[in-house]
Amino acid sequence: MHPSKTTVLLAEGASAMRQALASQLQTFGFGQVLQARDGTRALQMLRAEPVHVVICDLDMQGMDGLTMLEAMRADPKLAGLPFILMSGGLDRDSAARAIRLGIGDLLVKPFTVRRLIERMQRVLQRDAQALVSALAPPPLEPVPEPSASEPERATILVVDDTPDNLQLVAGLFRDRFKVKIAHNGEKALSICQSDAPPDLILLDVMMPGMDGFEVARRLREHHASECTPIIFVTAMTDEASRHQGLSLGAIDYVFKPIEPELLRLRVSNLMYYVEHRKQLQKDFDQMHENSRLQAEVERLRAEVKGLRGG
Repeated sequence: MHPSKTTVLLAEGASAMRQALASQLQTFGFGQVLQARDGTRALQMLRAEPVHVVICDLDMQGMDGLTMLEAMRADPKLAGLPFILMSGGLDRDSAARAIRLGIGDLLVKPFTVRRLIERMQRVLQRDAQALVSALAPPPLEPVPEPSASEPERATILVVDDTPDNLQLVAGLFRDRFKVKIAHNGEKALSICQSDAPPDLILLDVMMPGMDGFEVARRLREHHASECTPIIFVTAMTDEASRHQGLSLGAIDYVFKPIEPELLRLRVSNLMYYVEHRKQLQKDFDQMHENSRLQAEVERLRAEVKGLRGG
């Protein structure tokens, strides 16, 4: 089956997020990406036309992702359909429940479309061998794993239209982190929505063209940056601006002129949050793999018992 004949159902409550992700999947080569705003509508679409894989957000109004998965597993026509769950706030109990229901994969937000496609390839190869050739072109280059002796450093993006400010703030963190810089909002969005997005963003507000508030709004509408921590670093000290920044999902709001050591401490504290999210993905992957191996062991035992005549 050619990629253009592979049908994906994308269930995501946020309209802008859903449309951005659907567009990227189509760019990759999937000709048909159906979209649903909630679990109820998604189930209606699944029962109306053939779908090869479901990508679903956990947190949707009305019927959420796990309730939708339960309904699918109770329907003989949908019970075996590969299902990938996305979430920015999945806990271990919910992850365990999803695994018991036969989840295909779990993705902790934020994630890149590259990682999503890699997970889709793996799920479809495991659950539907007939679709392997459909996802083979174009091949993805393997991402090198960091060596144990050289752990991968987290990445900070500094966004400011003033070169001196860029160098000052970037210089505070180059000894501990990878640091990327952007002198305008358009460049910042390009970096954040690439295959190598930053782990944390230090964002100026007052910039020509697209200001920091607009950058933040657009970041929150994209799966690769929806949950990325943002610290506004700005000379705007009025309460209304601070409230606007925090309402756009910023984690912190730092006034210029900056206090270098205080900013270092705030960034260090937020990096614990970043590492926690990365560890969650590793933990969920391990839980899922353990469950899959256990199921395989039980299947083999049943086969051996059958061969022995009970």
